[in-house]
Amino acid sequence: MSLYKKRRDPELTDTANILTILVGVVVIAIILALLVRLQRGLLGIILGSLAAILALYWIMELRKTLKRELRIKPFETKGWGPDIIEDRNEILIVGKVPGPEDKINIQLRENFLEVKGGLDFREVIKLPARAVSFNAAYNNGILEVRLRK
Repeated sequence: MSLYKKRRDPELTDTANILTILVGVVVIAIILALLVRLQRGLLGIILGSLAAILALYWIMELRKTLKRELRIKPFETKGWGPDIIEDRNEILIVGKVPGPEDKINIQLRENFLEVKGGLDFREVIKLPARAVSFNAAYNNGILEVRLRK
């Protein structure tokens, strides 16, 4: 399971957005062409109102689409809760941490282990016992830290 929220194929989404906008522009152009041809009377007022309403609708849809597509979705760290397994000689800590691997930073200070990762991820874990050294491995979003007592 990936730590990053799954998103649709960006090319497919971009194509759908562009196609939707083009259809809206074509419909508005047809209505405006009819409005210019039949510019007087009740029909002109109705067509003008329809063109204005359609233009507003497409502008609102475009704004919603851009907001949704450009929004950054942060990794939720609330309730991170890694697995902490204590043995006689070592402490094993396993948990999900957003990457990439070069963003992972681990620091051991007295009885605390600080873990930093991508997407502004930062957690401090209070260790059940004092640790001397550690060895860490990161694979597919899972961080495994082995601490020697």
